[in-house]
Amino acid sequence: MSCIVCATRSGEGSRAVQLQAIRRSRDLGKRLIFLYVMDPHTVGKFDGKLLPAVKAELEWMGSTLLRIAQQRAQLLGLDTEIVIRHGDVRQEIGRFLSESQAELLLLGAPRGTSANVFGDDAVEQFAIAIQEKTHVPVEVVRPEAVANE
Repeated sequence: MSCIVCATRSGEGSRAVQLQAIRRSRDLGKRLIFLYVMDPHTVGKFDGKLLPAVKAELEWMGSTLLRIAQQRAQLLGLDTEIVIRHGDVRQEIGRFLSESQAELLLLGAPRGTSANVFGDDAVEQFAIAIQEKTHVPVEVVRPEAVANE
């Protein structure tokens, strides 16, 4: 069964993309999966001795963010699934899209990124790469767009 996947992280872009994913899931009658990829390398440089603590914090943060997203969806009557993956963000999102038979991926953009030309910022480039690799359509949701609806 096909589904919509909402890749989430922290920040306003994540809240906006979660709300948009909930709307799309409800409107299309598709199963919604909230995905968080835990990758300690995205934190930046840190003492290797801290790796277990960094992983534990990222796991806690991801779990908390996903439960909040799931509660938002439940308030609107949707039954959703939450998934945490470990590893490289791009690889894990691509792998999950294939495994889940996703028909759409939604990504949140950080506030203030440009929406003028598709592909002009990091999140757009990331979306293009995922779409080319998986052949799953990717939509980038910006906080400003959702706030204006």
